[in-house]
Amino acid sequence: MYRLLLSDRDKEELQGIQWFISKYSLPITTIETAEDLTSAVDDLENGSPDIVCFELDMVPNDKWEVIKPYIQNFSKQVIAITAEATFERTMQAMDVQAVDVWVKPISPSRVKQALQQALKNITIFSEGENSSSLRHKVSYESLFIEDQQPFPYAVYLLKTEFAADLPHLRKFIDQFDFYHTPSMFSMSDRIVLVFHHEMIESVRQAKRFLREWERTFVSPLTVAVHSQSKEESLHQIYIKLRQVMETTFFTGYKQVLEARQADHVAWKDIDPFLTMEEQRKWVYMLEEGESKEIKTWMYEEFFNLEPPYPEPGLLRTRLTSILAQIRRFMIRNGLDSHECEDSYKKTFDKILYGPVLYRIVQDMFLFCNELIQSTERTGNIKRKDVVESAISYMEEHFTDPAIDLVQVAGHVDLSASYLSHLLSKNYQRSFREMLLSIRLQKAKKLLVSSDESIQNISNSTGFNNPNYFSRVFKKHTGKTPKVYRRSH
Repeated sequence: MYRLLLSDRDKEELQGIQWFISKYSLPITTIETAEDLTSAVDDLENGSPDIVCFELDMVPNDKWEVIKPYIQNFSKQVIAITAEATFERTMQAMDVQAVDVWVKPISPSRVKQALQQALKNITIFSEGENSSSLRHKVSYESLFIEDQQPFPYAVYLLKTEFAADLPHLRKFIDQFDFYHTPSMFSMSDRIVLVFHHEMIESVRQAKRFLREWERTFVSPLTVAVHSQSKEESLHQIYIKLRQVMETTFFTGYKQVLEARQADHVAWKDIDPFLTMEEQRKWVYMLEEGESKEIKTWMYEEFFNLEPPYPEPGLLRTRLTSILAQIRRFMIRNGLDSHECEDSYKKTFDKILYGPVLYRIVQDMFLFCNELIQSTERTGNIKRKDVVESAISYMEEHFTDPAIDLVQVAGHVDLSASYLSHLLSKNYQRSFREMLLSIRLQKAKKLLVSSDESIQNISNSTGFNNPNYFSRVFKKHTGKTPKVYRRSH
């Protein structure tokens, strides 16, 4: 018979767990409770329980390394309890090789399942089975750390499109009728199910799970399945499942994905930034209010992708590059209302964190359309401003030491004198002053963000002579390039 220690600051939670256990036929004869950290440590040290259910949240961050050895050394099996489904709590559970993590509110079936597994583990230990093999099957550690031990059974990785639905998914897993009950490892944005028996129909079971989930919930869910393997470790399987799951960025959720033993997800390398031609295209489409052309461009760019897909992070960078052009359009047209700014920030967040590409693209198009309609309502849609065109050309060609007013004026089909007049009228600055300002701003960025020599920076910003560059830089900033670099 076995001894159990329940450690939780919530007295009602302790009573509830004790009541759950009393309803199950488990070989636990003694149950001790501890409502504070001091009592828990005393009970661990003096009682040496077979199983300890320990609330991680009661340990201050600066005390964890002190308390951890007590949990590890004075109990045979550990079940972690927390109200915070965070990465930090997951790592703490791994530290003590917890059988399971109970995230509050705790379900009765989860209590029963974890305690049965802990008791089974103790029995196997007592029969002399290799402990490393056992822990390989039941701990978080095997998912994150390579142990070179082949894992022969099926593993599922489940992820909802929206992380807020994970508590519902955990409860659904507790109630689902699996062929064999798996060990569940819950993380902040996904859940891993590790099975411990041979299972021929692992994919079929996953499809049945998805069908029943969709009958109950509207939240999109994907199940990635790795069937039985004789060669790969649990860590290798988990890495592969995560890679397979990343393809949902392109294909969406509501599906079962298979990670076969020989499969490897390879990403295609791309240049994520818009070319100069693409930048000019976006300036034209926005300034001319070409909503249909914008839609066609975005759909052709992002909706016709096929494997091997570009790495999702690179595509997010490309979307950000497009958003930068949209931002310039907003500034040029005075679209600075609270509503426009709020929509811009939401679009930016979706690019960074949106789980599915086609939703991000649709939202970006709707945002563009909203801006264009806003400018149409206020009468601000007009032909591209030749002054802005001239400035854009200067920003693109400032590295050329030979660029001059005549060249820029020719680009926008104006005489040099008239372009000079427009620049002075609109910005109260001459052509030379504006070009110098562009070059100095770029030089400042290079001085701060790179280790390039002063001579190289001088050359790359359109100055013929590093000495002349230093004199001009000091005249306008009050510091030499070297002093400016040191002060930043």
